Amino acid sequence: MATATVTDPPEGVPPVWGEGVWLHPREEDRLESLASYGVLESPTRPALTGVARLAAAVCAAPAAMVCLVDRHNQWFAATHGLSHSLIGTERIDSICSDAVATESTLVLEDASQHPRYAATALVSGAPHIRAYAGVPLIGRDGLPLGTLVALDWTPRAFSSDQVAHLEILADQVIAQLELQRADRASGRASEHVLSDALDARRLRRGIEGGEFVTRFQPIVDMRDGAVIAVETLVRWNHPDLGMVPPALFLPAMERTGLMIPLGRLVLANALDAAVHLGATLGVEGPTMTVNISGTELRSPGLAAVIERELGRRGLSPRALCIEVTESMPLPGSCAVRELERIRDLGVEIALDDFGSGTATLGQVSTLPATAIKIDRELVVGAEESERGRYILLSARDLARDLDLDYCVEGVETLAQRDLLLDAGIVYGQGWLFSTPVDVPPLTAYVADRGTAPRTRRP
Repeated sequence: MATATVTDPPEGVPPVWGEGVWLHPREEDRLESLASYGVLESPTRPALTGVARLAAAVCAAPAAMVCLVDRHNQWFAATHGLSHSLIGTERIDSICSDAVATESTLVLEDASQHPRYAATALVSGAPHIRAYAGVPLIGRDGLPLGTLVALDWTPRAFSSDQVAHLEILADQVIAQLELQRADRASGRASEHVLSDALDARRLRRGIEGGEFVTRFQPIVDMRDGAVIAVETLVRWNHPDLGMVPPALFLPAMERTGLMIPLGRLVLANALDAAVHLGATLGVEGPTMTVNISGTELRSPGLAAVIERELGRRGLSPRALCIEVTESMPLPGSCAVRELERIRDLGVEIALDDFGSGTATLGQVSTLPATAIKIDRELVVGAEESERGRYILLSARDLARDLDLDYCVEGVETLAQRDLLLDAGIVYGQGWLFSTPVDVPPLTAYVADRGTAPRTRRP
């Protein structure tokens, strides 16, 4: 990467706004690319702090930072050796802005002696930058987002090896930012999850310490209340925050291998509940359904685990139904082969959240599913318009034509129940019937309402 020594705007880099501010030749494209990462919504990125610390170490510098440059400001996504109150500055005072505009590594031995930078805020005032080495962060769109910078408070030179190390670390910054962009695109951005859920060691302690607990929600025949199945749900009983819903931790956990031990825990608890229900009721209990993540399915061996856990408890494969979401890969993958092995055991497989995504029809035709769970959004749509009702009925007819069991999730009102019954859909799940509960109230619920075979179709 080229190293720039700047006094005048390079060719093709005119100052478009603000006296003396240089802009990248593709500035608008660059700003759109930066926005796609979502990092400016919460500019401080804890995952990058370690990279900033390494940058300072390899350059034998007292400070380093990851700087992101937007239209009018520079923001510090991570710092080491700088005040935490130093969040960002105007772009007119940014040395990093020039490294971005020129798309070149910028090295200064003494910024206070440079005619372009001597009067900028961070040079003439705190923290009184003198030596500066900034490497542009080039995203996968081929455009600079900001810089990785090593700083010193006294004039000095940076060796070619130190600059080369900065360039290597800049690639690590981009890798972290790309993860952020992927998470944001999938709705799993870290701002939407509990901060503790971003710490893999904290999650592991929670699993091993019994903080993650299971709750159970019945799936019922809405005509008479008989229980046909029970979905197993996971909650985090956080010591400080109380019962935390899965939306605040599962998106982060799904990015780690910890989904495997958590999934094993949920499976074991579900099958233990099945044993308890059978022993207490004196009859075979309802089918227990368990959500399986893509992480678990992409790790060969889940079918063997399921077979072993059923055998240890003397349970029939009918006692279990595996639920997979629409994010499941299509055939040819390890995940689908594992599903086929599970189905060969005699365990039911349900396609969860049916109708909520774009891959529904392809998955129904290719995954070894035996049931679908119609997403509540189709019910809401059916309440709102005749078009929505037609879509709901189409999902029902598709299940019937393919000889699949089916039920509806998220039934919350009597009006929704009546709409579904009028449509000939009799199996439902939701807060109208029961909130997620522990084993004792679940047992009482099932004893009061009785059970019915899951395979009973309307």
